[in-house]
Amino acid sequence: MSSSYLFEVWTAIQIVMVVGLVLIAIRSRSSEKKKYPPVVGAWMVVRDLVLFKDKVPHRTFYQWAKCYGPVYSVRTGFSSAVVVLNSAKAARQAMTEHHSSITAKNLTTALKVLSLDQTMVALSDYGRDHRLMKKLMVSHLLGTTPQRNNAFMREEMVQKLITSVYLELKEACNDTVNMSKIILDHLFPFALNQVIGKTVEPLYVEELGSEIVSVQDMYNLIVGDPGNAALEINWRDFLPFVNRWFPNKKLRKMLDDVTKRRSALVKALIRQERDLLASGKEWKGYLDMLLKEGEILSERQLETAIWEPVIESTTTSHVAMVWAFFNLAKHPHTQERLYKELEQVCGNKALEEEDLGKLAYLKGIFYETVRRHSPLPLVPLRIVHEDVEIDGYHVPAGWEILINIWGANNYEGEWKNSEEWRPERQLEFPVEEDIYRTMVFGAGNRLCAGWAQAVTIASLVIGRIVQNFELKMPTGHEEDYDTIINTGTHKQHPLFSILTPRNA
Repeated sequence: MSSSYLFEVWTAIQIVMVVGLVLIAIRSRSSEKKKYPPVVGAWMVVRDLVLFKDKVPHRTFYQWAKCYGPVYSVRTGFSSAVVVLNSAKAARQAMTEHHSSITAKNLTTALKVLSLDQTMVALSDYGRDHRLMKKLMVSHLLGTTPQRNNAFMREEMVQKLITSVYLELKEACNDTVNMSKIILDHLFPFALNQVIGKTVEPLYVEELGSEIVSVQDMYNLIVGDPGNAALEINWRDFLPFVNRWFPNKKLRKMLDDVTKRRSALVKALIRQERDLLASGKEWKGYLDMLLKEGEILSERQLETAIWEPVIESTTTSHVAMVWAFFNLAKHPHTQERLYKELEQVCGNKALEEEDLGKLAYLKGIFYETVRRHSPLPLVPLRIVHEDVEIDGYHVPAGWEILINIWGANNYEGEWKNSEEWRPERQLEFPVEEDIYRTMVFGAGNRLCAGWAQAVTIASLVIGRIVQNFELKMPTGHEEDYDTIINTGTHKQHPLFSILTPRNA
């Protein structure tokens, strides 16, 4: 090998090294110009996510925001990080301006299993299947026309609920009523009836080998058990390499069992409806429409299209109503102001849906309640596909975004004295910004399809209860703000209220 050849090789190596160093320097200098989110210290992550793993994560993320600001990052690997957003401004930017760059979701173990691997509209990636499922839901169940056609069902549900309260007071030995149970006893059957198109009846479920008789059992299988399972925190999800090597097998078995039981009931409902249609039943209702569309829906999509709207219609409205009555009972002056507004607008007649647009204070009570007690505190992780800038911070492709809805709705930089429940603050919003009063219903293309129904149902029930009864808090329950553990904001203990009929 000649010396000239060796010299050429060595020269080439030197040139490559110099060019590489120059590129690294340019990239480094370019990176220095970019403003990255503050990084949460590793010790704080270990301390709060591992040692105190019974803490509710949305509150933990909110506490970190007090130290690092509303936008910060948590390292999850050598080159990637999770950027946590704790303000409405930052969350809205991610959901609207940068939607096309942040579309795919990275679900927790619980949500991935329970959503049937992202078949659920609310948890699916934005794509063809998502658009198809959402279109069917909006066009035939939650859109303007189907909601108008279902108004009689909402009115019937509210009437039965009010009647149940009167009967409870008459039959009970005192004037204290379990409002949590009464609301759920009427809200879930309404949500299920709206989907399957008929009153819920006893049903034999072959896969379970038993007859499901009570509505409570159906609620547990479709909403209650999956809802509780979804709240289970698997801290391995925050450390993907650990989750791959050491999966939580016990958690996975529990999730599979809950999913199979829910699927068994839903399949039985589908078979029952198919048999009725085959025997000559008239085609009507959401489930019947879905069966007509059977060729374009997989079995998994058909099942999800039934239980998803039932879950969402039940949980959000139930959380909102329970916490609204809790706060109204605690704040007599607020309750009295609402009663006066109802008197002024409705006179002696019962509140109707047509009146809701004239009741600004009632609307304020609803939105302030879901702000203070966000039904969904955390939005699942989203993967950043392209470099974006959020609230002045550079977020590179490959990182992930976690939106802390609860944190955004309690961020002191946007909500003064955020821990106070004060409906008056909601009166500052113009009507056209209703959907942006809080981050509860999302924004942009991922806006919750059922937000209008949730507002309508909760407002109707709250208004009609206040029209008929004066609420008071039982002694000893005034500070019962406890919520269920982990990622939920449901009230941990049932809401008991002292109700006095106003027409007595």
